[in-house]
Amino acid sequence: MGRTPLHQPSCCRVLLVEDNADLAEVTALFIRANGLEVLSASSGQHALEIAGTFHPEIVLCDLMLPDMSGLDVLQAMRSQEGVKDALLVIFSAKSEYDLRLLKRDVDPSAVDFFLSKPITREALDMLLSQLHGWRRRA
Repeated sequence: MGRTPLHQPSCCRVLLVEDNADLAEVTALFIRANGLEVLSASSGQHALEIAGTFHPEIVLCDLMLPDMSGLDVLQAMRSQEGVKDALLVIFSAKSEYDLRLLKRDVDPSAVDFFLSKPITREALDMLLSQLHGWRRRA
């Protein structure tokens, strides 16, 4: 018995910023299997280059990238046309507890959510619900 794809407000575009190639591939497959479009970037600079033309609605960004911090990537995206209204998410191997501590020290306008890896169906549901709610208010 197959899983039903997540309900989606439209074909939702997800930009996955992950430097671990195996984890990026598995995560992208999971996101696609749930009915979403996904594009992967392996560095912060690559993510910034493609985000403006891909126009993601959700950005899942690893915290520790080879060229820059995920926080720096999302901060830069917050002012970038085509991305500034996306849900910006730190996606990290850190524990939920460590992410809560990190969240206290981060400008709330830079990051919308902090999620622990691996991505779950519940986390995708929550992000899509948030996205749908923001669209209805707009």
